[in-house]
Amino acid sequence: MFGFDGSTKAIVNFLEKIRDNKEGDKLTHKEVRAYGRLMLALVPDLSVDRPEEIKLLLAAMSTAGLPHYDRSFAAAQILKLLEEYEQRKYNSSGAEF
Repeated sequence: MFGFDGSTKAIVNFLEKIRDNKEGDKLTHKEVRAYGRLMLALVPDLSVDRPEEIKLLLAAMSTAGLPHYDRSFAAAQILKLLEEYEQRKYNSSGAEF
């Protein structure tokens, strides 16, 4: 899709901003929901091993009525999943040498 290589690096910055927005002092609900919907559209093109969990968390982050803390929690959980994936990928590539 438009030269997108499936790297998760592109969304990590946005997820970190949302994770750090527990009190809503940096991003509004509307902005967080928009980021969530935009990232949700990219999940099929991401190189990850647990896309369904990531989609669920992004969909939850994008719904109306959640407090900032819950959106922040969802972003933190996605970042954790991405970090675990990168670690497994690193470990498996290191085992080949």
